[in-house]
Amino acid sequence: MEENMTEEKNEKNEQGKKFSKLRKILMIAGWAVCVVMLVIGAVFVSRIIKMNILTTPLIVITIAAMVGITALFAFLQKWITSGIITKILAIALSVVMVIGSNYVATTNKALEKMSGMTTQIDNVQVYVLADSSYNSISDLKDSVYGIAASLDRDNTDKAIDMIVEETKTSVSTNEYEGIMQLVNALYEEEVNAMILNSSFLSVLEGVEGYDDVEEQIRSIWSADIETVIDDPNKPDTPEQPTVDPYEEYEDYLYGGEDVFTLYVSGIDVNGSPMVNRNSDVNILMTINTNTRQILMINTPRDFYVPLSISNGVKDKLTHAGCYGIQVSVDTLEMLYGVNIDDYIKVNFTGFVDIIDLLGGVEVYSEYDFTARHGGYHYTVGYNTLNGIEALGFARERYSFGSGDRQRGKNQMAVIQGIINKLTSTDTLLNYNSILDAVSDSIATSMTYDEISDLIKMQLSDMRGWDVTTYSVDGTGDNLPCYSLSSPNYVMIPTQATVEQAKEYLRQIYAGEKIEH
Repeated sequence: MEENMTEEKNEKNEQGKKFSKLRKILMIAGWAVCVVMLVIGAVFVSRIIKMNILTTPLIVITIAAMVGITALFAFLQKWITSGIITKILAIALSVVMVIGSNYVATTNKALEKMSGMTTQIDNVQVYVLADSSYNSISDLKDSVYGIAASLDRDNTDKAIDMIVEETKTSVSTNEYEGIMQLVNALYEEEVNAMILNSSFLSVLEGVEGYDDVEEQIRSIWSADIETVIDDPNKPDTPEQPTVDPYEEYEDYLYGGEDVFTLYVSGIDVNGSPMVNRNSDVNILMTINTNTRQILMINTPRDFYVPLSISNGVKDKLTHAGCYGIQVSVDTLEMLYGVNIDDYIKVNFTGFVDIIDLLGGVEVYSEYDFTARHGGYHYTVGYNTLNGIEALGFARERYSFGSGDRQRGKNQMAVIQGIINKLTSTDTLLNYNSILDAVSDSIATSMTYDEISDLIKMQLSDMRGWDVTTYSVDGTGDNLPCYSLSSPNYVMIPTQATVEQAKEYLRQIYAGEKIEH
């Protein structure tokens, strides 16, 4: 009897030792998991801190919460049941933070890529007739190139120097006063080729007899010439252009820390958004962070105004983009009498990839129409569009009586559809790819710190925004343009709408509620 009791006691002692050993192993394993979670949490928090989007109190709360949760989980390892539960939770939190760290790093990389735009690209090409036997600039030795006498001459001269360096021969040129004369010289074979900034081909859009210019010629050489953009931020006393057609607008509106104006420029080409092109979308976005008001003013692309470089000669606003985004900025400052603090340049063609990665977007159409680009049909109401269909929708203007005014509305509708989809959970499925596509399609002069400060401000004050939109208007006509030597379709500004836009700007800068 006593022998059996001794055996049972020994067996229980043995089991107790095993249980104690197992408990100790589980506790040590739990502490190890907590340490791993703390390390992963530290990396996650450090990446968030690097993004500089959280206020100091939020950072302190985040760190305290991370340390507190880790300490609690470590303490609960003393008991098997709670230890098992907290181990599972710790592993789950670690996985979430690893994924979150990846998202934060990707976002940080994209913001760095998009921000701080200080250079622009001019794409200069050598064009020959489409049926020409020339296939490279080496075939053009002892030939004559046509060039514009003054238009974009700096880049033309740089391209000539590059051609001379590449071919090791001199370059013979004939000069022509304007784009149309230059193209005509190539058509009539007065020259063998022409050297031209590719952005100026778009200037011929809508000009009778030149609509098919890109089908009649082809490029055999191309060079991207990068130059530094002037600082878009004006000094306290901004310099006025040589000829100021809006003398009554000499007082530029300046905001304090609470008010600033962004210029959103939309181009529609392949490649980098930093390439100079016609600006099809021209939106001023003025933000008052104190009153939580946003004013968006849309200016039609064909608005007939003096460019900042044209010495009072009028041109289409869209053509300003060919000379660089700073010319668009300066021209709009002249028009509205407002200081533009920064700009955002958007390449709509790049949005095709973004929309496809999002799985399509819902876009509202005010009209039933078929687009010339692609021949896609759209009905009144919401349409589910893939990338190329959305691009056709955003490009169309010929189907509407209001032309470019409706195209501007449609482009805003596409942007709204993208924003709606980007804020949905579907975005997480292709987050990295989508963000890569976004960063390839958008560039801004805003610095990384300025963007992060805006995000930080919104996170610290989650109040909504009162958004007011307004579009200036005008009447159509055919008149000479600075960038062309013959009349072209333009929109003569209705001055009353410009004055109304200026009044809205005054109100938002003054902190008054905009009455719209």
